[in-house]
Amino acid sequence: MRTRGDDHPPPSDDVERSDSFWRIGQADRVGLVIDGENWFPAFADLLGQARQQAIILCWDIDSRVAMYRPCDAKRAPCHLTAILQRALADNPALEVHLLPWDFAMIYAFEREWLPLFNRPLTRHRRLHVTFDGEHPVGASQHQKLLVVDDRTALVGGFDPSKWRWDHREHAPADEARRDPDGHPFPPFHDLAFAVTGPVCRDLGDLARQRWQRATGQSLAPSPAAAGPAPWPGERVSVELADARIGITRTLPAWRDQAEVREIETTLCRLIAAARDCIYIENQYFTSHRIGEALIERLAAKNGPEVILVLPQEKDGWLERLTMDVLRARLVERLREADRHDRLRIVYPAMAGLKPAMISVHSKLVIGDDRQINLGSANTSNRSMGFDSELNLSLLGDSEASRRAIAAMRHELLAEHLGCSPATVASAVDSHGSVIAAIEALNHPDQGRWLEPQEITLDPAIDRQVPDSAVIDPERARPPEELIDMFIENRSRQPIRRKAAGFAALIAALVLVALLLKFTPLGDHVAPRELLARLAELRHMDGGLWVFFALAALGLLLGVPATPVVIVAGLLFGAWAGFGVAYSALTLSALAGFVVGQFLGTDALRRLAGKRLDRLSRHLAQRGVLTVFSLRLMPLAPFTVVNLVAGASRIRFRDFLVGSLAGLAPGTIALTLFSDQLLRTMMDPSPTTLSVLALLTVLLIGIGWGLSRWLALREQASGSS
Repeated sequence: MRTRGDDHPPPSDDVERSDSFWRIGQADRVGLVIDGENWFPAFADLLGQARQQAIILCWDIDSRVAMYRPCDAKRAPCHLTAILQRALADNPALEVHLLPWDFAMIYAFEREWLPLFNRPLTRHRRLHVTFDGEHPVGASQHQKLLVVDDRTALVGGFDPSKWRWDHREHAPADEARRDPDGHPFPPFHDLAFAVTGPVCRDLGDLARQRWQRATGQSLAPSPAAAGPAPWPGERVSVELADARIGITRTLPAWRDQAEVREIETTLCRLIAAARDCIYIENQYFTSHRIGEALIERLAAKNGPEVILVLPQEKDGWLERLTMDVLRARLVERLREADRHDRLRIVYPAMAGLKPAMISVHSKLVIGDDRQINLGSANTSNRSMGFDSELNLSLLGDSEASRRAIAAMRHELLAEHLGCSPATVASAVDSHGSVIAAIEALNHPDQGRWLEPQEITLDPAIDRQVPDSAVIDPERARPPEELIDMFIENRSRQPIRRKAAGFAALIAALVLVALLLKFTPLGDHVAPRELLARLAELRHMDGGLWVFFALAALGLLLGVPATPVVIVAGLLFGAWAGFGVAYSALTLSALAGFVVGQFLGTDALRRLAGKRLDRLSRHLAQRGVLTVFSLRLMPLAPFTVVNLVAGASRIRFRDFLVGSLAGLAPGTIALTLFSDQLLRTMMDPSPTTLSVLALLTVLLIGIGWGLSRWLALREQASGSS
């Protein structure tokens, strides 16, 4: 490809500076694996060739997924669990370590809850499975790696999960494109590197470090082996021998782990060094640092062409209303900077596919023919600093490696344009420009083409969507900082005022009961009739279940918890009332938690307004104790606590255990109190009055004690 002008400054060597990478290693062979029809069998083939150790890091996994399609009985097994079992049976020395992300509950309806390989009947003593939750709240373990015997590795955007498989043709009605439940899913495009050689020992070290962080267990490196390294056969599109590979990572600051932003550094230097063409395929495009680097290059008089291949839009409504809005904002800025008409933003289109679309899941950036960076990291803020990511860079420091990088770009464009890689290469050579080649070969009548993106920003939606710090954070944010983004700090309500309000409620109930019983007011309100109605409800067929359903729904919609518990005690007595109220509270809490995860923080800000306050500090401490304390002395309405806990990504297990433990004491106390209140109204004897007075004093005393405890905790937290 010809350069864009002799007056352009020479490319910077910063792109290959060693401090951009965790390690730089030598690869004996490198290849590009394109789309699921090649990656899934490659993954299975490499597992079958493992002899000592196979380590799998992934964001998602489904034990039932078919790795070969169609499933051929002669080549059985073809499903992931059976393939793992066969590999372990055929290789007595093999140990498989599987480390998927311990996913957030927002993905619960999309994932396999209990994988087959983790169930007692199919569990294998040499298959070690741990779900990785060692990351900040709201982050994810997003690295995607299979390393076999420290000799061969697959690194890319794929997971061995249910919605990743597809033929390269991405045909609109491909019967092979079905999930394990038999449901069809849209076309899917993704990429990975296959590598062998010494660099795989480095990748093995990375995987073992991750395993130790997640499990506390140390793994020994795989023993050296003789013979050729495993290779996934003909499933690799472009192969290169003897290349240098840079390993880049994103790691958030977490406990004793320092922040690592090697991927961001590498990509920014790659963009700065590009002379002719920057080619990007990515699922997301929201990173403000990557955007700034591209804006600077577009504004330069003799800068490179910039080609962005992005999905037409995201699959889910939530992502379309969040990440797509952030993308539109960044794209608008790029278009303003494109004064020299060197920017093209496109998506892969296919005849007969609409309303479906090809889901572009790639995470690839190519700078000229000098470097190709590919792995798990999206060009999003969270992939640059918040999630744990892994990318590889093929360095074009030889004539052979530069030819291979160009060939990889031609291979990808050929797929999108419905022609051959040779045709793309010839068009680039003849036009001297990748953009000109695309425009010359882009013919919708051929059935496949790259359609210009019409990305626009609806002002009404733009005003409602918060900035990227909330939706697409680039660093780990303490939960109190996240929540403070949508909590009005001016409306802080002291803990003692909260306790005083609770005491006033209890005292008011007692006062009303006494007034009804011992003053003429009772003649007008007729407490006996009210109590008779309560008795009818208590004994009504199905009354308990009706109350339970109404209570759970009401709590979810914002009805205060205390009146619900008191009414339960009045209707059903102390112990039955406790059971129904406690069950309704727990169900509503879990439902609110899930809703909070789906709503996200900006929607929650509009819902919660000024009512939230000190919840932010207590959520900052995370864990079971925090949720437990919030249940004992609620610093915000019950429903709001549930929603905020979900939005702030407190772990589900901590939320569940803390809620179960924290809701029990107050619910028991209030149902006992309300039951005793009812007994006192019906039989105001010295005994019932004394017990009621004792319970009243006890409840007020407990509330005051809890307020003091929480105040001391907050004071200690603020001084530390």
